[in-house]
Amino acid sequence: MIIIKGISWEEGEKILLQNPKLILERERTGPEFQALRQLILLRKQNKISQEKLAERIQRRQSHIARLKSGEVVPSLVMLKRYARGLGQVLSFNIIPEKEFYEK
Repeated sequence: MIIIKGISWEEGEKILLQNPKLILERERTGPEFQALRQLILLRKQNKISQEKLAERIQRRQSHIARLKSGEVVPSLVMLKRYARGLGQVLSFNIIPEKEFYEK
């Protein structure tokens, strides 16, 4: 696991995606991390602390921190719980694989 402190999620993502193996892993887990990234941004925009969100979804703050760091691949159940804690509903679409990878 790689931890980069002192830089934003976006900056870290740019650095990490220079590694071809990580690009393949990102594609494999892309939808989970896309949803998580949106939820993290919503949490920050709404000024909800990790502690407050953890309380709302009945998890420890450390679990929220591990999700944010990318240490844990978020499950669909966890993403739904995280969204609900932010007053959101998680929804998704099933699209042809070709369309997904053309982005």
